[in-house]
Amino acid sequence: MSKIQALLNSRASTFSKSEKKVAEYILNSKKEDITRITITELASKCRTSEATIARFVKKAGFETFQDFKLTLALDNKEDTFKEEKDITIFKNDPPQEILRKIKLGSLKSIESTASILDINKFLQAANFIRSAKRIEIYGVGSSSAVAKILQYKLTRLGFSSYALEDPHMQAISAATLSFGDLAIGISQSGSTKDTVDSLNIAKKNGAMTISLTEHVNSPITKSSDVVLEIFSGENPVKTSAGRSILVQIFAVEILSGLLYSIEYEKALTTGKDTARAVVNKLY
Repeated sequence: MSKIQALLNSRASTFSKSEKKVAEYILNSKKEDITRITITELASKCRTSEATIARFVKKAGFETFQDFKLTLALDNKEDTFKEEKDITIFKNDPPQEILRKIKLGSLKSIESTASILDINKFLQAANFIRSAKRIEIYGVGSSSAVAKILQYKLTRLGFSSYALEDPHMQAISAATLSFGDLAIGISQSGSTKDTVDSLNIAKKNGAMTISLTEHVNSPITKSSDVVLEIFSGENPVKTSAGRSILVQIFAVEILSGLLYSIEYEKALTTGKDTARAVVNKLY
């Protein structure tokens, strides 16, 4: 999946009705056709205004229409995108077809996240973790599993952290954080009330805050100093959050990789110490 397609799909929920028409027109056109037209011509073709195009471009993450066209020109975008049905599992699909679809859907989700993520924000998040006196991670439902994985990764790298999934304990914990502490909220939708509320409490108490979400204009981002954006393109009705969990873990791996590189000696030493601590747990 191309960067432009991933961006437009990931931010579709933030577009107005007119802006969605613009996104649909662009996704259904050849990139050569879009890069050759003016903002006035695009507005005319979409039966909307230049102001709408400008707002659409801003929401897509670009300063100007020219910036958008330049990225599109450099984008490795196929003229015709594969349909969602290529990765949708249907009744009586043979096992090999299910394997193919799961593999394709997983790879597309990782590629989409890789194409839209801002590595500088991940670096900023890594520096927050390095400087934090106390690190707490909030997530409920499937995101709580990712929170546990992040806790494990950070601990093995030498950064003590605690993952909390009980909403009451999240709120209580957040109320005890202060300046120099860090709260990380994980929510695919960005609208999980318990996680959003806990992150908001932490921020009000002076803690640094990071969110990991698929929706950059969702409620959780309003309480976040750093937003780590991911994109799975998963339909929550048809599937059970498999690909969204996958890209969350992919983001955790990127964050862990940055920390390992920046704090190489510390990570190496802690990794050896923690490995020795559990070696006797094996037969």
